[in-house]
Amino acid sequence: MTIVTKISDANAVANAGATGLCAGANLRTPCGPRRVENFRPGDLIVTRDNGLQPVKMIWARTVTAKKIAADPSLAPVVLRPRAVGPMMPQQTLSVGGAHRLLIPGWRLEDEDDAVSCLVPARDIAGLNDSAFVDRATEEVTYYNVVFDEHQVFCANGLPVESFSPKSEAIKDVPRDVKKELTKTFPELGPKFKGYPAPRYKLRERVSYSPDFA
Repeated sequence: MTIVTKISDANAVANAGATGLCAGANLRTPCGPRRVENFRPGDLIVTRDNGLQPVKMIWARTVTAKKIAADPSLAPVVLRPRAVGPMMPQQTLSVGGAHRLLIPGWRLEDEDDAVSCLVPARDIAGLNDSAFVDRATEEVTYYNVVFDEHQVFCANGLPVESFSPKSEAIKDVPRDVKKELTKTFPELGPKFKGYPAPRYKLRERVSYSPDFA
């Protein structure tokens, strides 16, 4: 079963921040780029490791200015062109602070150059003018793309992860979305223990080097 769920009232999210891509993010498809808000279940996205993969589910959450004022971690992280590396992103991209980006090892001071890691956007925000938290936004909608398994795909040219309904992430998901995830993945049970783990190393609180220009 596939479903699109729209959440207009943002429930409390952990201080780690929100996940998702903001409206306007362009994702690669077989027919060219398409904005994330226009995707539906079954649409194909070009992934980094598994070629074309169909979208299983998309859930969206709109966060008001009032919610952001009460919990600043809900504010989006804005990544300007080349904030991470050459053509990464190609155009300005806004994501939730907890949304993980695939960062090359050479940008991480304590990582092997050849090892790419999934790092929360909040970890690289505020280090220079190319990556910052936008707390002045009036309202923001985050779109979370879910596949049959964890995937990395490009948003405005920057590799980002899909949403994984497991571990700590599911604790911060609104009840209605949990219900729809359970319907979408009935074989995994309510805790989604069988959902495939990411292929890439997960890092938190990294020593990030923003020196590329």
